[in-house]
Order: sequence, then structure tokens, then C-alpha cells
Amino acid sequence: MTTAAARLPRAVLALLVLALALAGCAALPRSGPVTASDPDLPAPQGIGFFASGPQPGASPEEIVDGFLTASWAGYSDGFVVAREFLAGPAVGTWQPLEQVRIYSDAPAPQYSRAGDGGVRLSVTAEASLDSAGRYSEAAPGTTIQADFTLARDGEGEWRIIELDDGVLLPAANFQSVYNQSSVYFLTPDLSALVPEVRWFPQENLATSLVRALLEGPSSWLAPGVRTTVPVGTRMTVESVQVAEGVARVDLSADLLAAEAEARSLLYAQMERTLQHDPDVHDVEITAAGAPFELEEPVPDLPVYPYVPNPMTVISDGTLADVIGGEVVPRPGSEQLAQLSPHDPAVGYETTAPTTVLLDGPDRLVSAPAGDAQPFVLVEGTDLVAPSVDRHGWAWTTPARADGRFRAVHPGGEFVDVDAPWLQNGTVRALRLSREAARVVVVWEVAGTPVLDVAAVVRDADGTPRALAEPVRFGERLTDAVDVAWIDESTVAVLGTTQAEPVPSVHLLPLGGPATRLPTVDGAVSLTAGRGDRSLVVATEDGRLYERNGAGWRAWLGPVSDPALPG
Repeated sequence: MTTAAARLPRAVLALLVLALALAGCAALPRSGPVTASDPDLPAPQGIGFFASGPQPGASPEEIVDGFLTASWAGYSDGFVVAREFLAGPAVGTWQPLEQVRIYSDAPAPQYSRAGDGGVRLSVTAEASLDSAGRYSEAAPGTTIQADFTLARDGEGEWRIIELDDGVLLPAANFQSVYNQSSVYFLTPDLSALVPEVRWFPQENLATSLVRALLEGPSSWLAPGVRTTVPVGTRMTVESVQVAEGVARVDLSADLLAAEAEARSLLYAQMERTLQHDPDVHDVEITAAGAPFELEEPVPDLPVYPYVPNPMTVISDGTLADVIGGEVVPRPGSEQLAQLSPHDPAVGYETTAPTTVLLDGPDRLVSAPAGDAQPFVLVEGTDLVAPSVDRHGWAWTTPARADGRFRAVHPGGEFVDVDAPWLQNGTVRALRLSREAARVVVVWEVAGTPVLDVAAVVRDADGTPRALAEPVRFGERLTDAVDVAWIDESTVAVLGTTQAEPVPSVHLLPLGGPATRLPTVDGAVSLTAGRGDRSLVVATEDGRLYERNGAGWRAWLGPVSDPALPG
């Protein structure tokens, strides 16, 4: 589109945003004393977009183009201007928040005309968002095709009379109007919080967060978590009132059915969830207008129960810890001399943490401690590098999956963890989340590497029993070889994309856009503790690299198979 009318909605939008930015500028003082200040700066907010309505004489393509721009601005004006581009039933039936389809900023949108005056829009897909705020990344090369049916109104102007629900949003604008948040549920033993990433419009964010918490976890996560919200509980008013930093949440009388412990845990869920609204600093809950009394203190539950134990490595065929930058052999590690040790995994105990490792391709053994000999925990063909959860269970599986994982406790207890969806796949890597309610699996389906995250179904004592049906993420990766958790909802994956065929570390939120880090030549594995600054990458020539500013720094060697707890 090259006409002035076609460009007008975008131009008006750009000028208004620029005007708002310039309005906040003032002249800087050039004289006077230097003074210190401690300004109370407001939390950063998204950009407010504004757009004009349809222009007289606009063509069908120009009407669709203007509607798209007005849709972006709809998060600021309640989609009032966007509806000016509609006519007939579409004015009342169009549901803008039903879905969001996010498209690439390049190439530019392509329009084509149908013989009946309809317009088809074609754009390159980045991701999508459903009505509950769940983010799904699009596979490379995916195209969005949106059809708009238009007709002339009584004044001869083109208007849209039929279209899909939802908004089409450029990737560059997405994070200006949507806020990445988490809704928090509980581990089965009620000792930690489990996040589920959601995206909500920044307008009325607290309301969206509370509504999502009341609705409960998504189907993939539900089998592995608990919530203390009584069934049927709802908000008594349409929105959460936030004033002077306090979110006032009035819920229905169903809330009164909660027992004393459940009430305190519900407060913990609500407080942590509402922390994602920068305007909320405290929470006040009432039940049908009456005070919601607490008989027990609100517990301070962790969301990332990580223990910063020393890194464990394999050095010259022995098990060692890295302490103060020095490689220190583990006591008793000489007993591994007759074995082929590799891929250790370490537990979360602060003293004498559970440690296991692979002996050759087919045996998982315990690490020797003092005079105690290593003993075989699991045998199987081509075992996958193990992961230890916070309950002390060490997980592995034969690479050629048979629909179950093997989990063994240091005391010798052994269980099969059912995962029928893995049947006949090839597992490359697995890693349990810090609170142990989720597991990320890198595996091959029909020869194609994919990443899945699944909820772990456990008994009340923490014994794992099964993996629920997974949800897929990291769709833009074309290959993946290793994975590690870096925070409550983000994993680091060593893999490739179509654009970057050399293995690199990618930071993948479980429900958000990925970030690629600079390449480490020859990278073969990785580990992490807390945050992306804790990432360590091992190379095929026996060197370890740690984060250094925006890049990497050679840190230690020759060693291999670095492992932090988990």
C-alpha cells in the first residue's frame, strides 16, 4: 500500500506517541548547587497508543490496515475506535480479547483482494495468545492468514462486516501492551509455590491475575499441583480495586468454606500472584464484603527452592567439586578408578548432598562417600544423564524410551514413573524443576527434536508416580541437546535454530519469547544455578565457560560434565 490514505492511521499513531514522549521533556538546569535526591519513580508502564477512525473514501485494504492500527490502540481506549471500522453484527459480536495473533515485524503485511470485495491479510507468525493468557510460540515459517469481509454502508463507505475474533499484533508492540506474569499454585506437599506463566493486558492487570487464580491451573499443570481456592469461588464485582498500593479483592461467600490452613495458603497464592502488578504492594481479601479471618500466619513459601552447593565435575576420571575456583577431588573418588564415570547429578541437601553419576552408557551408580563403595542404582541401555529432585529422587531412562522413567531414592527405593506419551521416542535430556512439580524433557519424535514440559504426579510424601500429558514449547529450535533451569519459569537450552545452525544457549520461558545468547564454540553441555548469570557451558575440548558481561569467559579446565544441584 502506497497511498497517503493507507499510511494515515500508522502516521497518526506514531505522531501521537512521539508527542506524548516530548510532552514529558523539560529544560535541564545549567547553574545552581548540586543536590542529592531520592526520587520515587513510578513503575514503568506500557506505551499508550492512539489511532484515528476510518477516512472518507478509504479502499477495503486501507480500512483493514486502519482497523489493525486501531486494534493495537484498543488496549488504551477499550477498542472504541477499532469498532468504528466495523458494521452490521460485527460491531457487537467481535471479541478482541478472545485471542492475540502476534506477527513478525518483517516482512510487511501483504494484502490481497477477493472478487466480492473481501481482503485477505498474510503475515509471518511469531506466536499466539489464547483468552486465558497462555503464550504459544509459532513454528518457523508459519503464516497467519486473516480474512475480512467488507461491504459498503449507507454512505457508500467500506466497512468490515465479518472477521475473526481477537487482535493481530506486531511483535514490536506486544510487550508494550501485555505484561508477562505468573499465577501461583502449590506443590502437593504444600511446601512451595509453582508458577504458571500468563500474559495479560496492562490495563486492569490485577483483575486479570485474580480471575486466572480463581479459574485454576491449565490442564497440563493441574495433575501436579494444588490450589486452596474453594470450588465455585468468584469475584463479587467485575474488577479488583487498587488504591494507594492496596488491592482489595472481594470474593464470594464460597471462600468461607476454606479451613484455617487453606486460608493462609490462599493468601500466600494471592499475594505472590498480585506481586506481578507493579501498582500492588499489599492485598486485602474479603468474603462477600465481610473480613476473611486468618487463624494461622501466612507462610513464606519459596518459588525457587535452590541450594547453592558447589559445582561438581569429572576431572581426570574422578569426581570432584569446584571450591574457590579450585578442583577438589571428592573423598572416596579414587574408588571410581575402575569405572567410566560421567554426567554426575547432585541433590539439594546442604550437607552430603545426594550424588549420582553414570558408569559407562548403561549404569546409574551412587557416588562413593568415604569408605562406602559406589553401588548400582539403575541398569538400562544407553541411560540419559540423571536429574535429582528436591525430594532426593534421581531420575533417568534408557534413551530409547519405553513410556516410563526410572526414579531411585538414595535409600534404594525404586519406582517406575509412567510417561506413556514418550513411548518409542528417543530421550536426549531431562531436568526436574526446583520445586519438583514439573519436568522438561528434550526428546525426538519421528526423528525431530522437541521440548516438552509436563507436570509430575506425586504421592503426598513426594514419591513420583507419573507424568501428565505435556505441553510443547521452544518451537523455533531445530535441535536441542541439553537443558537446565535458571529461574522459576525459564530454562536454558543448548540448541540451534534455522537462522543460527551453530549450537548456542537459548533462554526459553515456559510461555514466552526466547532469547539467544552468544555462541560458545564447541559447546556440548550446560548447567545453571540461580539466574542466567550462573550459566556454565562445557566444551568438547574440556573447558568450562561462565557468563562475562554480555558474553562468555573461559573459566576452568580440563574438566567435563559440570553439574549444579538438580
